Amino acid sequence: MLSLTPKNPKFYDNFDQATDILVRAAQHFVDFLANFNDSSVHAQKIKDLEHEGDDVAHQTMELLHQSFITPLERGDIRRLIMAIDDVLDYLDDGVNHIALYEIKEILPPLRKMAGVLLEAVKWVQKAVFELRNIRRRNEILNYCIEIHHQEDEGDRIYLETLGWLFKSGMDPLSVIKWKDIIDDIERSIDCCQDVANVVEGIVLENS
Repeated sequence: MLSLTPKNPKFYDNFDQATDILVRAAQHFVDFLANFNDSSVHAQKIKDLEHEGDDVAHQTMELLHQSFITPLERGDIRRLIMAIDDVLDYLDDGVNHIALYEIKEILPPLRKMAGVLLEAVKWVQKAVFELRNIRRRNEILNYCIEIHHQEDEGDRIYLETLGWLFKSGMDPLSVIKWKDIIDDIERSIDCCQDVANVVEGIVLENS
């Protein structure tokens, strides 16, 4: 049955749930790298959180199909929940690669990238939460600017690390493994910027 509720708060609740899962996953990743051990256990923990995120994304899409009137444009809702989900998907890929490749020691730049990711998703959480208060335009846009700053920092660390890898004298197979891992985390940070772009578009279109 179609819902005629014009301002269904469930969409905002779903967004908040999705970003909460995202912050928990990024924090777990930081803690895992700080106390590096048993990567398969931590990979499963991130996988469990990724499944939680998928469930929220699916619930949101289902709600979208059931709702006649939505608080935001239907395309914006779809793009936002999928962009949030993409952040978590790439983080999950990175942790899976650490376990799959049986990495024994973490490169310090990865810890820096993990810190950037955690900071970025915290700003994502703030920006997304304030969508229910769309008139707080400047505050939301400032949060998005902070996300862009973190993405720039992630790119800087990524490029420095990539350059170091190819000059390190590390065996080619190890270089390939590490490139896969840092690619995943860099993409996860990039997806935070994708979230910011969607949020910015929503704010500018509705203010």
